[in-house]
Amino acid sequence: MNLTHLNGKQHGFIVAAAWTSLAVVVYATLSKLDLIYRLYYLMAPFLNYPSMRTYATIEHLAAYGIVGMLFCALYPRSLLRVCFFLFLFIVGLEVLQTLTPDRHGTLRDAIEKMIGGVTGAVSMTAALNWKRTRRVRPTGEPG
Repeated sequence: MNLTHLNGKQHGFIVAAAWTSLAVVVYATLSKLDLIYRLYYLMAPFLNYPSMRTYATIEHLAAYGIVGMLFCALYPRSLLRVCFFLFLFIVGLEVLQTLTPDRHGTLRDAIEKMIGGVTGAVSMTAALNWKRTRRVRPTGEPG
């Protein structure tokens, strides 16, 4: 799928998915800790009961990896801009977390989130570049 030439329906889906994922991350980041604990107790059996710190790391890497992937799918030729946007977004959310009564923003959380976002963005960019430069061989031609 060439993401630089999408039809309106596909492009609209990616736009909605990217911005919805960002809204979900904002809600989860700034909501009360009760939501996070509920998700932990729901997911813990499937993850072999990790510690809360390990779960938080997995959650940060996965959530921001998905956000990074979706925004690089939305803006396929703007890897640096997407990473810069994610960095500013993450720092802003960590600062806003310090203003909530039961949350606190930490440098470790911010770094985990940045690693997840960059990993997702770079992997999507690599996949799109591979897809674009891959040579399709006709059937029957030796590979």
